[in-house]
Amino acid sequence: MYILASKSGILTGKRLARKLGLNFHTDISKLNKNNSIIIRYGNAQDSSNIKEDTESNSREAIIKCSNKHKLWKYLEDSEILTPRYFLPNEWQEIIEKGFPILARSREHKSGQDITICNSEDEIPTNTKYLVPFYNDIIREYRVHVAFNEVIKIMRKYPIDDESHPVIKTSHFGWQYKLSKLDRIKCAKSMTKTALEVAEILGLNFCGIDMAWSSRKRGLGRWIVWEVNSAPSLNSASLEIYAKLFQEKLLAGREDYEVYKSKQNNVRN
Repeated sequence: MYILASKSGILTGKRLARKLGLNFHTDISKLNKNNSIIIRYGNAQDSSNIKEDTESNSREAIIKCSNKHKLWKYLEDSEILTPRYFLPNEWQEIIEKGFPILARSREHKSGQDITICNSEDEIPTNTKYLVPFYNDIIREYRVHVAFNEVIKIMRKYPIDDESHPVIKTSHFGWQYKLSKLDRIKCAKSMTKTALEVAEILGLNFCGIDMAWSSRKRGLGRWIVWEVNSAPSLNSASLEIYAKLFQEKLLAGREDYEVYKSKQNNVRN
């Protein structure tokens, strides 16, 4: 019985597996037909040569999260706002709306590839996407959702005075710190938005990066940046996830109890 993790989720996947008493792997081709995948932590590899595959999270849901540049397409039929990624043949459409604009050279780079452009001349030659720039963002969060509940909220803060004033990623000097739902303005709409995103994408658990746009200067609503099917977890978060996985996925599974018993006998 395995947790199948992505490369980006290796560290957390290993720690979860150890906590739950499950095996761990990152390569589905190494599993044989007698093995079951209980949890996928960001890994969407495919194989018909396994005994059982999981819905937590499903391959389809993980693939949607991996296609960060297509998130706007998955959410476009809802009222949830997320930036649209414009391909080169669509650039004139976004340019006509005015600058500044964000240029991105790829969809996966932890924000390291973001460039703020104030004119067409400033768009880098290696740009793959142009993305709308929202200059009215006042707070950014990562909202952890699991099994239809908001279970933890982290807020972004600058590390020091050198942190970028606009691009709020770890690469540009920002970090997450624990926040409480009862201290967040518009907490009800945050919860509603986060749960709806998870439902639309079909995720049992995820970390949703989102930001509040000021009512005074901006849109007065939440903007969803991206959704993570393998969010990094600190020790406290690991305890929360492990407890939920135990209760929601493993409790009452006869094969899991047999598996744990065999594992304990091997150790003893």
